[in-house]
Amino acid sequence: MKINAELVKKLRTDKQWSQEQLAAACGLNLRTIQRLENTGNASIESVRALAAVFAVTANSLLLEHEVSQVSSPNPVTVVKECFIQFADFSGTASKYQYWWFLVFVLLISALAEIISPVLRLFVTVLILLPFLAVGTRRLNDAGQNVWWQMMYLVPFGFVVVLFFMAKDSIQPTLSTPPRADSRA
Repeated sequence: MKINAELVKKLRTDKQWSQEQLAAACGLNLRTIQRLENTGNASIESVRALAAVFAVTANSLLLEHEVSQVSSPNPVTVVKECFIQFADFSGTASKYQYWWFLVFVLLISALAEIISPVLRLFVTVLILLPFLAVGTRRLNDAGQNVWWQMMYLVPFGFVVVLFFMAKDSIQPTLSTPPRADSRA
């Protein structure tokens, strides 16, 4: 993610710290601090460490477009993004993204069934690939094997799949507090 490198430099110079002193205070490597100030590229853990040392919020260190990506988008945007990434089976999807897409799929399927059973089959075929893709990304995010989705084919197997979809992310986010051993 991109941070405001100029702001980091300004906060460091306001405290009259060298890059070495900032690295020691954050528990980060000197090369990491140099990279942060030169390129603005940072991991979530690095942003949290800098925010803690400078006593500011992590979002204040991010560039504006990064802050908008960190906050939860509205459900319409989530559904749109899931359709845009219809064939992306790598990466991750948050619980928020998965569950809103699932609600959309259920509503559209129910509406199509009311109109015509043939229309429901057509809608199911159209939605199947994006649904499997977002499910795969969600299982990746939860640290589970993507083949758990095969349980959809077993009677009441969807209960097992939904259990895994409801698990927390294994990747840290800006909203979760850092663990003592997570500073890099």
